[in-house]
Amino acid sequence: MTVTDRQREMDINRLLRRADWRFLFSNPNPSKSICFASGLLAEAVALISNQIVEPYHSSPGDCDLAVAVDPDLATLQQAWTCLRPGGMCYSEWHWPLSGGPNGARQKLEAAGFTDIICYWTWPWPERGSSLFWLPIEVPEALHYFLTMRPRAPTLPLRARNKALQMLWHIGLRGRLIVPICVTARKPGVVEPNVDTDLLDTIRTEWSAWGFGARPARLSWLLLTGGSSRLNKVVGLIFADSDSQPRMIVKRPRVPESIPALAREAETLKVIQALQPDGMPGVPRVIFFHDCASQTALGETVLKGQPLLTMLRSDNYRNLALKVTDWLANLAGHVPACSRADWWNRLIETTLTDFERSFGVILEPGQLRETRAILSTLDDIPLVCEHRDFSPWNVLVRADGELAVLDWESAEPSGLPALDLTYFLTYSAFFIDGAMESDRFRESYRAALDPTTFTGQVKAECEQLYCKRTGLDSTALRPLSLLVWLIHSKSEYRRFVAEAAGIPESSTLRRSLFVSLWEEELHHTRDALEAGA
Repeated sequence: MTVTDRQREMDINRLLRRADWRFLFSNPNPSKSICFASGLLAEAVALISNQIVEPYHSSPGDCDLAVAVDPDLATLQQAWTCLRPGGMCYSEWHWPLSGGPNGARQKLEAAGFTDIICYWTWPWPERGSSLFWLPIEVPEALHYFLTMRPRAPTLPLRARNKALQMLWHIGLRGRLIVPICVTARKPGVVEPNVDTDLLDTIRTEWSAWGFGARPARLSWLLLTGGSSRLNKVVGLIFADSDSQPRMIVKRPRVPESIPALAREAETLKVIQALQPDGMPGVPRVIFFHDCASQTALGETVLKGQPLLTMLRSDNYRNLALKVTDWLANLAGHVPACSRADWWNRLIETTLTDFERSFGVILEPGQLRETRAILSTLDDIPLVCEHRDFSPWNVLVRADGELAVLDWESAEPSGLPALDLTYFLTYSAFFIDGAMESDRFRESYRAALDPTTFTGQVKAECEQLYCKRTGLDSTALRPLSLLVWLIHSKSEYRRFVAEAAGIPESSTLRRSLFVSLWEEELHHTRDALEAGA
């Protein structure tokens, strides 16, 4: 049964991602749809819609969405008839000889559709989960997308990427880029109970948000990466002929992702309230709409090169110290908070969740020992925890300063040093090659030794962090143990999603964070026995 449930979860994820184009529309969850397609696309439309009507048993003007693949004029006219005023049409055009964007546009206009926008997506939707949706008639968005790609680490790879870009431009000019995915709208007055288009809402509030004059045109560049249905869809908003996006909008694929978006919005607002002038490198919340069909979080855009793409042995120390300094600035130098104010919320619940999730593979003595070590924590300062402070979520801006992405897991009133431990651990994984070899425990063990390269950097960064924040260095050992208990919670949720139920013991034993917790526990035990 477990295998069947796991396969069902994988199938649902695949179907949801086959319909990521729905986030190009005002309502990604249509009430009634009509589909002139078959296969995976038809299944995806059925999954996201409350009701599917058959093409030859539909009533005029009662559908919210029409979907078609390589439609002829008659099919498009039927789709137009079935849609209500303001209803949306999504079509895919798979044949280069169909005329490319101009050919699709002409057919849709002949059927009566307006607001026609052509996108190119890769990989092909039928071949796998698409990673992006490019508005191919918005040159500013295309140029930005090509220039924002991380610089390849070697000359051969850079040459290959340049050649691929040239082929892409040739294909676009020759109308050979396929498939072309097109959104369009049936004109007419929208019914009062129908959600307002998100782009229309953004355009209306544009000046009030301090972006200047209201733009005549807004365009989406949609990023749909990630491997889980819980991953958010990210849209970059381009205004008129701007060469850079003015806003980033995050939207949930499934209702289970809404609390994470709400938490990110709340955390960023807390940081803004504490530092009204803004914390450098932290996005600012522009809006948060929390409603059934249009949950969306709008933020300012952060620019820079992912630190991960720059990380090398010769610059690791400097980058790690820069990150340490940034985290210390975020934490500030605040008074210690009474243990009674945070123990149950941040420690006791974590221990309980850890034992409940992984208890079947743990030794009771390990849990008792862990609790004893954590109980040595005394009053400490509370800080904003990012809780996913990894090298891939840190950007290095053109001026050399840092910016940090993805605050959805953050804890506004959390514990110090946890983000630093997480960052240094994953950075060491990349430096040591553990991401390729899977020798994570060995890499972590080396970083715990102050005589190794990564261990020297770790010790120096921890000393700097304690000095800047006023944290007692004796708290580092229990906090370094705690960080893996906290992160094991998200890992357990992933195991549950993959298994569509309670994971087997063999799955739990694959936990990276449990293995790091065990390694930290061994290290702490040895240090205590040595009297360190």
